[in-house]
Amino acid sequence: MTRVRIDASSPFVEAGLRSLLEQQLGMQMTKSGEIADVLLSDRQFDEIENEPPPLPVVLLTDQSPSMILRQGARGALPSSASPIEIRAALEAAAAGLLVLPAQEMDSWPAPGPAVADTGLTNREREVLRLLAEGVGNKEIAWRLSITEHTVKFHVSSLMSKLNAGSRTEAVTQGIRRGYVAL
Repeated sequence: MTRVRIDASSPFVEAGLRSLLEQQLGMQMTKSGEIADVLLSDRQFDEIENEPPPLPVVLLTDQSPSMILRQGARGALPSSASPIEIRAALEAAAAGLLVLPAQEMDSWPAPGPAVADTGLTNREREVLRLLAEGVGNKEIAWRLSITEHTVKFHVSSLMSKLNAGSRTEAVTQGIRRGYVAL
């Protein structure tokens, strides 16, 4: 069960939120100093009393959700959010997810690749695949009918394009980006 701490702008707001969360939603409420999973507030983000270690914060606000999330909150809902939306937001934030109203999702960028395509050449891909097999420079040169110096050039280029500090890291990045199949 998600344990919630409230930091409200007034005792009346706190009483209303506490009643809503405990009685209607059956959530466990905590007080300052007790262990909680998430903090719910209607204050400005910089006014929140979030004791160390800081809890994930969900704000009930009419401010821009994207601005609230940039400030460090885990969630932002309009003050008119339904009890079910509040419960879902609190549970999601406690689980480490970001929460914002559905109508705001259109303004967020679509998920894309974590790293832009590096534009490896076909030869660099061949060298990377052989590196993944554990083949040394001399054998790569022999298998591809190129000089060892050219292999070193391709390895250096791979490491640069994949932002890798070692051959092993280059292979790891190649696997993550789909250049090397396991």
